[in-house]
Amino acid sequence: MKSCLVGIMLCGMASLLSALPVFALDVAAVSEPAPADGWLRDDSRQSAQVLAFLKDENQQTEQALQQQALLEQSLLGEWQARQASVADRPWHLAGTYNYRLSKGMLLQQHAKSGEVTTAADLSKRSLDSDYYHLGSWLVSPDHRLLAITEDHRGDRNYTLTVLDLRTGQIKATLAEAASTDLAWSQDSQSLYFVENESGTFRPFAVRRWSQTTATQSTIFREDNPAWLVSVYAATVDHYLIIQSNNHNSSEQWLIQSNSGQSLGVIRPRESGVEYYADVRHGRLFLSSNLNGDFSLYQSAVPETTHLGASQQAAWLPLWQPENNQHIKNWLLFPEHIVLEVSEQHLSRLVVLSYQGGIQKETLITPAGGVAWLSGNTNRYGQSVMIRSMSMTQPPQWQAFNLKQQTLRVVAEDRYPDFDPAAYQTEQIQVRHQGVSVPVTLAYRADRLTQSSPVMLYGYGAYGTPVRPYFMPQIISLLDRGVIYAIAHVRGGGYLGPDWYTQGKGVNKPRAFDDFLAVAEVMKAFHQGQNRPILALGGSAGGTLVAGALNRQPELFSGAVLQVPFVDVIATMSDPSLPLTRQEYAEWGDPGDPAQRAVMASYSPNDNISAQAYPPMLVTAGLYDTQVPYWEPARWVMRVRENSLNPGPYLLQTNLSGGHRQDARQAQQQQAREYAFLLSLVPSGTQSP
Repeated sequence: MKSCLVGIMLCGMASLLSALPVFALDVAAVSEPAPADGWLRDDSRQSAQVLAFLKDENQQTEQALQQQALLEQSLLGEWQARQASVADRPWHLAGTYNYRLSKGMLLQQHAKSGEVTTAADLSKRSLDSDYYHLGSWLVSPDHRLLAITEDHRGDRNYTLTVLDLRTGQIKATLAEAASTDLAWSQDSQSLYFVENESGTFRPFAVRRWSQTTATQSTIFREDNPAWLVSVYAATVDHYLIIQSNNHNSSEQWLIQSNSGQSLGVIRPRESGVEYYADVRHGRLFLSSNLNGDFSLYQSAVPETTHLGASQQAAWLPLWQPENNQHIKNWLLFPEHIVLEVSEQHLSRLVVLSYQGGIQKETLITPAGGVAWLSGNTNRYGQSVMIRSMSMTQPPQWQAFNLKQQTLRVVAEDRYPDFDPAAYQTEQIQVRHQGVSVPVTLAYRADRLTQSSPVMLYGYGAYGTPVRPYFMPQIISLLDRGVIYAIAHVRGGGYLGPDWYTQGKGVNKPRAFDDFLAVAEVMKAFHQGQNRPILALGGSAGGTLVAGALNRQPELFSGAVLQVPFVDVIATMSDPSLPLTRQEYAEWGDPGDPAQRAVMASYSPNDNISAQAYPPMLVTAGLYDTQVPYWEPARWVMRVRENSLNPGPYLLQTNLSGGHRQDARQAQQQQAREYAFLLSLVPSGTQSP
């Protein structure tokens, strides 16, 4: 399992190989002279001058957006009337009892009788916080304790609390600066978690809490500032795996969960070699790029303490994907190894025997949609859970029965008065610079006119494959004649690892080229006559949109930039900022003249000029440690100073949160952003 805490995007520790890599080089950064608007930076977040400025900007934004209040309310009204009957997540299988979280209630199901009770009520834990995010939860194997991580400020420092499920009371508060990784020992007497480094928020140490002695100890610490630490339970629960990784390498240790004793490093770190291990049936199974592309291997489980490199058991090849295929995820079930294998944007389910023979292979991606392995608890299960959807087809849970080798829909979300047949999704290819850029579209053909606007979304970083998920809110856009488009630009992972490599580091400018090429084509899509293009991007996607606006502002009629990373050179030159050292491979090393020249060619805040920029709504989070609030603030100020258009150029800062949107305010904020873009196009303000 790969740690994927990156500076510009935070992703979940969901499953083996499903996480994003962290990119870093441990090199000295170049100091930058303080900019004229340097007063905006306040690392303490307590400067009276800065807070007054941000509050005044918020007030001006509120006043400017009063004119769209009715449209915002109309959108919210439609979304509330379209409340789904959401299918329950699959149960987390845990032996005698199964668990799942539903509307803040942790439900417990007896595995034999099927009786469901409430194990814990977590719904009220957010009431006293202006910002709240439940990071992770994990019940102890004896079903007595619940560990939860909670972020109350948006800075990714999670409070770790252990609750007694019998009394509902807090048993212990173990950390105020933890990541979301949790692993119980097999005997339930120890909890393992990852501590964040002070100042940088880098996950750097694994801690062990003993329930019997009520004490903590550090069992692993990573001192290299370019490496991040994670911990997870192996499928066989008397083992844990501690991992440290940087952008292209990993190193793992096998731990006995009850004692905390290390069985040694599985393979010493080696630049460019990644591997991710699990244990079942007395064997060690690994995915690794040891010999090129990622393949599956097996080896002996080390049972003696501190094996030396010369004593390590050989890795025996078990299974290798075909050319142009890539292992995205793999799970060890009782009698089968199950893989999600991608080819371009399509995912296949591959079922292997433990001898490596293929027992079943089938395409799981629906037409124009997306599918992936999700919600699987492979220690006890005999069915593989698959999540599938498209931009116009609500999500489904499917189960593939490993014994019968059959696939069936077990649950799906249902929306009132919504007919998927009324909407269309398709994928087009935009050819330029010798490549074809995929663009996924959704629209209502019966609502289109030659001037219908296009809402164009992009990300293009970290190898993240922006998937065409079902988003019920965009139905309101499609009903208004909007074409919603996702540009799968280089730098993302939609077409696999090579597509990512083509748009990262010194190749980053290709992502902007792709986005602009898509915008040009979409203007004439479906007999369009100079369709308005409304750009939308967040975090690293904000870099993409801002860079495109600097290059060809006349292509766009408006833009929303959500917590955008726009001060690339300044941030990458400052190792005191959280996670900067892990970002060089993604954005470039400013200490290298050639790389710095490329960064200077696109860094949004460094390329603003006297041009006619379209109206913008830009958001920030005061406690954002991934994109500090002063980056979007400086972007807005400099655009105002240079633009030949009147704007507006609006800045909205969440003074209680960080990079991630608080779920309680997310829908209101989305209505605001959509209304802002729609209001820039006269036809977009019409009711459906």
